[in-house]
Amino acid sequence: MGAAQSMPNDSRSMTSSRNGVDDEFFTLYEDIASEVPNYRAQLRGKRILCPCDWDESLDEVLVYANEETVAASNLLATRCTIKHVDTDRSKDRIERDIDIIKCNFVKFLVAHADDYEIASIAVSGYNPATDEGVRFQDIDYAKYDLVITNPPFSQFREFIATLFKNDMQFLVIGPQNAITYKDCFDHIKNNEMWLGYHYHLKGFLRLDGTVIPKNDNLPRCCCWYTNLDVTYRHDKVILTEEYDPEKNPTYVNYDAIEVSKTVAIPCDYPGKMGVPITFLQKYNPDQFDIVGSSRNLGRPMVEIAKKGTYAQGGVRFYLPKGDGTFRCLFDRIVIRNKEVVEHD
Repeated sequence: MGAAQSMPNDSRSMTSSRNGVDDEFFTLYEDIASEVPNYRAQLRGKRILCPCDWDESLDEVLVYANEETVAASNLLATRCTIKHVDTDRSKDRIERDIDIIKCNFVKFLVAHADDYEIASIAVSGYNPATDEGVRFQDIDYAKYDLVITNPPFSQFREFIATLFKNDMQFLVIGPQNAITYKDCFDHIKNNEMWLGYHYHLKGFLRLDGTVIPKNDNLPRCCCWYTNLDVTYRHDKVILTEEYDPEKNPTYVNYDAIEVSKTVAIPCDYPGKMGVPITFLQKYNPDQFDIVGSSRNLGRPMVEIAKKGTYAQGGVRFYLPKGDGTFRCLFDRIVIRNKEVVEHD
């Protein structure tokens, strides 16, 4: 459901799907069944749209109540319709254990439509190879409340921008490094988007039905993004460590201390702290402020140190090694502890 482009596990890039082979991957039913039920109450009464890759086989699995014609931006495009699913009749077909590769989101939603009290389910399809179907840019989102899908990763920025432009609620799978995209990070910083419950996936399906396992780079480098409420955003992170200048050195190119793990955030430090991006799995906006990221806050090392004394890693935070050279850290999110600041 939606095509994820591959990650560089075997020297292919995420954007290579336009030219490569065996480069489209689809969501496992078990991953959907692990994540979506957490939002059951928030799906009640919603008109749900699942944009996906077009596949004629879906017509054999799903029964449609009606079709909505969409005016495509490309006048040569054909079959520009969004299909509204007849959930009762489609459920009867799906319960016969019909194998679905591309549309597990719809399979799950149809199976639970009554229990979740979902108002309606619609599916739009697009085949970039033939330019058939409906591009996500051409959809009239005013007719829907919530988008659930696994969009093409090469278009993830534009996809998220389109959802925000249309004031949509969403639950989507995306690349983990989208956290560091400037526009996506701004939404996270402004508490407009956050991570879902499961940071990594159990796997992906290929078109031939084989599974890419959890230990492959692709599932391990993907996560859920949403603007639906999640419970961890209301849970206070219990902090037991105290600030230690040896364990928490200050970066050489930004005035903040290093915290290597979320569990090691000092409970008594009032200033800025750099934490791994995995911190977002525990981020409570009532407890912490997000200041920014190493990608937009770090001072260029060329202004600080001699060439050859530090690894070339783009804009990142650096720490001294003690021998006149500097090591480059992975991406960091800069935070403040609101409670310490308020009581300091």
